[in-house]
Amino acid sequence: MLKVFGSMLTILAATLLGVYAAGEMEASYRELLYLQRVVGMLQGELRYSRAVLSHIFRKLGAEVKEPYGVWFKQMSIRMESRKGGRLGDIWRESVGLYLGASKLAKRERERLAELGSLLGDADIQMQLGFLAAYQEELALSAKDMYSEIQNKKKLCRCLGISGGILIAVLLV
Repeated sequence: MLKVFGSMLTILAATLLGVYAAGEMEASYRELLYLQRVVGMLQGELRYSRAVLSHIFRKLGAEVKEPYGVWFKQMSIRMESRKGGRLGDIWRESVGLYLGASKLAKRERERLAELGSLLGDADIQMQLGFLAAYQEELALSAKDMYSEIQNKKKLCRCLGISGGILIAVLLV
């Protein structure tokens, strides 16, 4: 009886591990879609308000969810204090500090960090062009990630169940 109970717990634990891994992939995809939305908001604010970037960052910091809210607020504070250096440096450091623990893939965080070096030094039209190009990159990444995730989610679930059964058989 105890062996059956232990086997069932092993199968359940491995299955839940597979489901958790699939959920993490889904969360990464949703985070990428939200980043695409945040960049669209930044692009819209820059296009229509024509405000200084520090003011746009402060406004977006109040509108977006965490960790992006803190990221924008801190960039705004550092830019307004004029002790943070160039926008590209502030942007890159802030991405590492405030978005390092996000569900975004490392590649996406690196591309986002590179975007900051393109902003700030250019005129508004060029900045809008950079943001539009980055939006397109995000859309392509999201499309690729979606098709990849659908297969990997099924694989994680199946491996979880199969692995649990295998371990249970080996233990019994």
